[in-house]
Amino acid sequence: MTQSAKTFGIGCAALLLSGVSALAQEACGTYVVAAGDNLRLIARSAYGDADMYRAIFEANILAIGKKADLIEIGTVLSIPCDPSAVAAEVIDPAKEPVTEPVMITTAAAEVKAEPPKDAESEPSAAAIPAEVKTFGIVTGNGYAPFTDETLPGGGMVTQLVEMGIFRADPAIPYNLTFINDWQAHIDALLPSGAYDLSFPWVRPDCEAGAMLSAGDQARCDNFVFSAPLYEIVDGFFATRGSGLALATNYADLEGKRICRPEGYTTGVLDAVGLSVPKIELMRPADTEDCFEALMAGKVDLVSIDAEVGDTAIANLGIAADVDSNPYLTTLQSLHVIAHKSNPEAVELIAKLDGGVVEMYESGEWYDIVSTALASNMEK
Repeated sequence: MTQSAKTFGIGCAALLLSGVSALAQEACGTYVVAAGDNLRLIARSAYGDADMYRAIFEANILAIGKKADLIEIGTVLSIPCDPSAVAAEVIDPAKEPVTEPVMITTAAAEVKAEPPKDAESEPSAAAIPAEVKTFGIVTGNGYAPFTDETLPGGGMVTQLVEMGIFRADPAIPYNLTFINDWQAHIDALLPSGAYDLSFPWVRPDCEAGAMLSAGDQARCDNFVFSAPLYEIVDGFFATRGSGLALATNYADLEGKRICRPEGYTTGVLDAVGLSVPKIELMRPADTEDCFEALMAGKVDLVSIDAEVGDTAIANLGIAADVDSNPYLTTLQSLHVIAHKSNPEAVELIAKLDGGVVEMYESGEWYDIVSTALASNMEK
């Protein structure tokens, strides 16, 4: 199991005001908010990186409010200098003025002895502020363009989740960790309370009842799903010349060896009658393992969503050898999940849902999705 983590004390976004983009802006100055601006657009203009909107938000809380809900056309924002540029500067000691070191002395105040206080005079436990919970959020790598540490902002869905949390309440503290063992997220990490939320997950058809596999039934029974963050097209990939990319009936895939990575719901296969023993199912750790097995002749088909499949094919350099089937597809949606035994996490899911609604209204959702997809296509 591999993992890495980063901690956030404040989320990151701002209100979209209308339909035009931010004007050219530079760091280390001020900016007057115009129609169509949001913090992501201003950060992209100032720093060349929309994910640095957090720096602008934190520098302007008094002007735009702790939830960035006071930002209006004409608001003057302070644009901090680019932290990465400042850190990268090399200081030449020969050019720096020599200054005498300053010694700071702190004098201890005289403390007079006092008689012991009565217990009644001590502050009550109720007066002590409750400790603020830092939420643990876990995702994984190898799921481009949706989640991966190597992608801008950690991937499209990572950015959507962070922005949704900001919209819910910018003061919510959380740790974001990448752990590549996806199955461990639902088998151990969330049930044990080690983490509160995991993403992205496809919601099984929980209303299907007896049609569900044991794994999907367990997800429906034990987890709460957020509102949909993004819709995907789930389908099949086959080697060129096999004829399977031209199949128009699921019955044509019976008896085939199908690869679907571990952690992915098999509900999309079960729903169309492609369950074991009608098929042979291979479940490796990640998507690229499936495509490597396809090229080695170990499986006949890869079952995966189109965008993830296309990314894996490009990474492996096998685009000339693999085709997707355009006829046998299923529409699915991606969600954040929380274990039902964790009431604070379930409450955070509800807050996140409200934040996502605000993102739709502000235009931030579209900005994140369109930018991520365009970046992925350029690769």
